[in-house]
Amino acid sequence: MEQILLIDTSTQKCSVGLVRDGALVHTLSHDEQQSQAAVINTLIEQLCLQAQLQLAELSAIAVCSGPGSYTGLRIGMAAAKGLAFALAKPIISHHKLELLAFQNINTNDNYWFYATLISAREGEFFIAIYDADMQIVHQPIHANTEAVLDLLHKLPANPLCIVGDAMAQQTFGDKVHLMSAIDFEHWATWAANSLANQDFADLATAVPFYMKEVFIYAPRERGEHS
Repeated sequence: MEQILLIDTSTQKCSVGLVRDGALVHTLSHDEQQSQAAVINTLIEQLCLQAQLQLAELSAIAVCSGPGSYTGLRIGMAAAKGLAFALAKPIISHHKLELLAFQNINTNDNYWFYATLISAREGEFFIAIYDADMQIVHQPIHANTEAVLDLLHKLPANPLCIVGDAMAQQTFGDKVHLMSAIDFEHWATWAANSLANQDFADLATAVPFYMKEVFIYAPRERGEHS
């Protein structure tokens, strides 16, 4: 029996799931914002209790590596790497752009190309483009609005489906179908494929998929004005 633990802390909430022989059998989420560090281990423990699972029985740990909240991504990656190291299990690292593309293809297979857009900050987006076989047409990049439009216009004149979050839809119009949440049912299939193909991340070097530079500022002294 192949069993995969799914961990997603790329949004404000924290979610875990269990894949058993390619099918999702359990999920748990905690919706309170900025609480991933406090609840991730408890969620995993509760999931194991529900599934009557010992952690040692896992075949792999899969984590959504980003893009998303910097702090959330670090928490999810740390939890996944800690379990993988302690249990001597492989780690599977999937990024959100590919997961959204995969579930879009599986629910809407009438297109040649599939683009995924996630807002980064005002006027900036993360984008990746795939074909109907999940082959990469354009690697994930961090781009401004003009660069995104230019990239989409350069695609061959074949049917294109674009999915994205609310900001992407607001910026690029109704041609962007609203899809921003990872569907664990589809992720279960993608994770099982990765396990079957031994598409594993290197435990020592796996890091969050930030997709843009992380800026760290020295804290100001108390009372110092900006």
